[in-house]
Amino acid sequence: MEGTALVTEETDRMDETQTDDRTNGQPSMEDVLAELEQFKADAADMLDRLQRSHAEFANFRRRIEQDRELQRSRATEDLVRKLLPVADDFDRALRAVPAEIDGNPWIEGMRLVERKLWRILEAEGISVMESIGQPFDPSRHEAVMVDDGDGVADTVVEEFQRGYVVNDTVLRPAMVKVGSAETLNLTTMTSDTGTGQ
Repeated sequence: MEGTALVTEETDRMDETQTDDRTNGQPSMEDVLAELEQFKADAADMLDRLQRSHAEFANFRRRIEQDRELQRSRATEDLVRKLLPVADDFDRALRAVPAEIDGNPWIEGMRLVERKLWRILEAEGISVMESIGQPFDPSRHEAVMVDDGDGVADTVVEEFQRGYVVNDTVLRPAMVKVGSAETLNLTTMTSDTGTGQ
């Protein structure tokens, strides 16, 4: 019995030691695991907030770049709109040069200046809109005259002022005369016959 009392006494001392360890500031295993889970949740929350902030910053930077590109594009478009009448004037002047002075070095110099202007405009994506013979499109053409001939007036038969596009967007619509396709064919045949004689 003495041995049993000794074992019981030893067991009681161990229980007291464990109880003392817990009460002496040592957390239980459950407390440590709960605290660890809380740290994991906090870390996941911070990571989520960091990723959101990173995505918001990337979107902000992309919007700023888009705004800058849009402003640059609008500034270029405004400048080009101001230069279009100059390009039109060059075109009209060079088409009106009399044949007897066509080879004049001064006229050739003007043609070189016009080509240089067009290289600059083309580098910005500007091109002349093809209008004659095309179906009338109110978004690309401004009809200032309508041919009252036979047929439906749905084709551009004459161009009074060139239209321009920038990267497939209309910069300035062409001023045109609208008529039927038959009128265009008759006009073309008459001008071909007149030049052939």
